[in-house]
Amino acid sequence: MTAAVSVTATILVVDDHEPNRFAMGSVLRRAGHRVLEAGSGPQALAVLHEADPLPELAILDVRLPGVSGFELAQEMRADPKLPHIPVIHVSAEANDPGDRIRGLEAGAIAYLASPVAPEELLATVDSVLLAQREAKTAREERRFAFDLQHAFLPRAEKLAALEAIDLAVGYVPAMERAQLGGDFYAAFAVDSGVLLAVGDVAGHSLAAATVMVELRHVLRAYALEGHEPHHILRLMDRLLVHFHPDITATMCLVVLDARSGAMDIANAGHLPPLVISPGGQARYLPVHGPLLGLNLPHKPAAQARLEDGQVLLMVTDGLIERPRVDLAVSLEDLRRRAAHAPCTPNTLRDALLQHYSRDTEDDIALLAVRRQPPEAT
Repeated sequence: MTAAVSVTATILVVDDHEPNRFAMGSVLRRAGHRVLEAGSGPQALAVLHEADPLPELAILDVRLPGVSGFELAQEMRADPKLPHIPVIHVSAEANDPGDRIRGLEAGAIAYLASPVAPEELLATVDSVLLAQREAKTAREERRFAFDLQHAFLPRAEKLAALEAIDLAVGYVPAMERAQLGGDFYAAFAVDSGVLLAVGDVAGHSLAAATVMVELRHVLRAYALEGHEPHHILRLMDRLLVHFHPDITATMCLVVLDARSGAMDIANAGHLPPLVISPGGQARYLPVHGPLLGLNLPHKPAAQARLEDGQVLLMVTDGLIERPRVDLAVSLEDLRRRAAHAPCTPNTLRDALLQHYSRDTEDDIALLAVRRQPPEAT
């Protein structure tokens, strides 16, 4: 017994032998599908250009007159007016391994020998349609999350308006390579200075992206209420435990007094911030704490100072983490590379992204800041 497709599809059947078209079309129609028919390659293209809706699947006989099924599949794929339509090849004669390989290499999803048993035909059609719909859903989910992430990341012109600091940010979504995630940065003015944050919601899914947006919103709310960085982390930890008990996140918060350089720093399981000095020196600030979402206590914020000319760098682990490479090794590589990069936020960001973003499949969020000299403020 074959599994029924939950939503019926429009399917194009192309065969120059009318009894074959009738038999195959009858099987598909009884299964609930809408069937379009054509007897040749040119006729099939004409049907496709007039079809509304377009077929989700085309079943092509290999031995068509004039234009073979292989050639028709290539023409369909090359036609700019047509979307990608998966193809199943069917043939009563061209069934040796060479023919099957040629069909599959040309992009066919499956290759069937005619006459095809009704059960085999429907099982193959069901599998192809379900796979195509799952792939489409995944693409739409990634696109939605991509748009969501970008819609809620602060715009460059707003960040540039922050007084007394020189700030550069970078964001490279994993979607451009494989997946999507929940990395983010934030920078905005608070009563005590400028709040800088970099965070990463665990996982690669639409859920991670939406929780990222939620955390960014509550971060702004808690910060504008005047909470200290470590208290903000405690509140966000409670939020995750209560509303998203299966999700964890990392976050590093810095409140910078741009005039004096004083910094209050709180870290929840995130990579430590890096301070780069002119002349080839760089050091991590030893600020650590538990992940958000574990209901564990967070220590009071640590104090440090960003001196004139120094750059504070905050990144998510997607920048440096690689399979089978110890994190300590990756952190040291970043430290050395940052120490010898040009010591301005924009040039540092560009140099690091150019080097690290080529071989990662994770999101990257990066924030680099330098105090403006007094005469520039």
